[in-house]
Amino acid sequence: MHELPLVFFTVLAQAAAGAYLILLLSQPLNGMDERKLSIGILVSMALLSVGMLVGMFHLGMPIRALNLLAGIGRSPMSNEILLGGAFAGFGVLVGLAGFYGKGTAAQRKALRWVTAVFAIAFVATIPKVYQLSTVAAWNTPHTTIQMLVSVFITGGALAAVLGAFRHGIAVSIAAVFVTLALRFDYITFVTGVEPVLAAQQSSLWVTQAIALLIGGALAFFALMKQKSAPPILLSVCSLVIIAELVGRVSFYNLWSITM
Repeated sequence: MHELPLVFFTVLAQAAAGAYLILLLSQPLNGMDERKLSIGILVSMALLSVGMLVGMFHLGMPIRALNLLAGIGRSPMSNEILLGGAFAGFGVLVGLAGFYGKGTAAQRKALRWVTAVFAIAFVATIPKVYQLSTVAAWNTPHTTIQMLVSVFITGGALAAVLGAFRHGIAVSIAAVFVTLALRFDYITFVTGVEPVLAAQQSSLWVTQAIALLIGGALAFFALMKQKSAPPILLSVCSLVIIAELVGRVSFYNLWSITM
């Protein structure tokens, strides 16, 4: 599908931003040292870079990305690219500074929080790209809610893998519960405005829900048993990311211009 690069870009970017924020917020509580935090940040930035690189294939010619910056301030897509680039740039800088111990502790801490501001602004901008009155199935608060909840589903699971076990896994479980609880209302809305397209997404919605349920159940088991074993956490992370990729495919499949 033509939008497949955007599927990977949005999901991986949201996972990276969520992991960054959860790692940063949980560090004072879980006692993670700065070197481990920095490694987690760098891994998150690597995932973000992969997402951005894949996303550029949507442009046909990567050089066209420069044209998208022409609408900074008024165009959500331009803002998305600018803020994503700023988040990636500052994220790599803060990760390297922490890993190699460059600058003072206060400077590194300040830089991490500046980067967090870019991360929040970036993930808040992504749903605005798709809040289009001309696309009936996208023109709903569910679009914003689903994309923001995805930040915590995938970001929480990734943060758990990277060292924030309890906080990351708990956030991911809570976010899975929220998205599944809103699923019936979302499907009812989409079916009402685009019944044919909605029917075509049923198998993807079921696949996404099953993957989220299995991932959420495995995460709950890990949390209850206090099992932070890498194979379990990697399985949870893989399942929820796959689930969100499938769900994002169904989202882009709903594109249709209202006559």
